[in-house]
Amino acid sequence: MKRIAAVAVFTFRELVRSKLLFVWLISVVVLLGLAFLLSILSYGDILNIFMDLGLVGMEVSGLMVLILSLAVTYTTEMDQKAIYLQLAKPVTRGEYLLGRILGFFLLNALVVLGMGMVVVGLVLFLGGAPVPTLFYDCVVFLLMEMLVLTVVGLTFQMIATSMVGVVVYSFFTIFLGHLTGEIQWLLGKELAPATKFALQVVYVALPNLEVYNLKDRMYDPTMVLGLPQWEEVVLYTIAYSFFVFLIGWVNLEKREFK
Repeated sequence: MKRIAAVAVFTFRELVRSKLLFVWLISVVVLLGLAFLLSILSYGDILNIFMDLGLVGMEVSGLMVLILSLAVTYTTEMDQKAIYLQLAKPVTRGEYLLGRILGFFLLNALVVLGMGMVVVGLVLFLGGAPVPTLFYDCVVFLLMEMLVLTVVGLTFQMIATSMVGVVVYSFFTIFLGHLTGEIQWLLGKELAPATKFALQVVYVALPNLEVYNLKDRMYDPTMVLGLPQWEEVVLYTIAYSFFVFLIGWVNLEKREFK
């Protein structure tokens, strides 16, 4: 456990030194400025719209930092062979991968929670009204989404042979992961058996990011978020992350670094 924590801390420090937090700070200013401007120009409650757009900005910022982190660390770890410094120590490849995942997720959690605190602070300062409880639930769901995508991204990093491949695989996985609802809708239609089988494989393989999309229903009066819903999302996050982690671990064990 100490070795995993050491790799996680090293990874976090590496990402912070790469100036990625400056990207986040710039994105916070830009996205929150756009969110506030759009909320003023839109019809409806300004603060509610601002919170909705703030959640979108939190997700975009987290995804942006994640993809940039994957690109930067692939160059240093794989191309420049910095991975030797880690694997030369008494650290197994599974511990190395798990530590990297925790380090990446720690940075993403810092980005998401930091922007969330800014949004909540501005809402309380400008409106004085309490923030809906469901807003905090949306933030937790977003953190679980970031965990799944971190595991997926680092698994791609263990499989891909170039930095471009890691970025492209991660980007399209994120894009298609938000289309799982449409894929599920297609599976309910009359399709050729081969097409239906292919869609089922894609549906199972892709991360179902729509299960974390709570922000679209934050003001839905019919929305019910109880223990069964939480259990479903948490179990899905653990199961999918664990399965993808195993794929990355196996590929890392087989990979030869020359």
